[in-house]
Amino acid sequence: MLAAKDVSKLLADVPKGAWVALSKGEDKVVAYAAELQDAIQKAQEAGENNPIVIRVPETADTTLFL
Repeated sequence: MLAAKDVSKLLADVPKGAWVALSKGEDKVVAYAAELQDAIQKAQEAGENNPIVIRVPETADTTLFL
């Protein structure tokens, strides 16, 4: 089983509620957008063909672990 990884610092500058495409290594935000398909398309245009996609919570008191 993989260990949980806190990505909250990576998402600090991403708007709440946005869809985020992370690099395969989960160490970089490749793209983000209000719509899921837009985030995926932007990531693919940036060269990340299989991004890890998550949605940033609407509330600031939530921590995301992958």
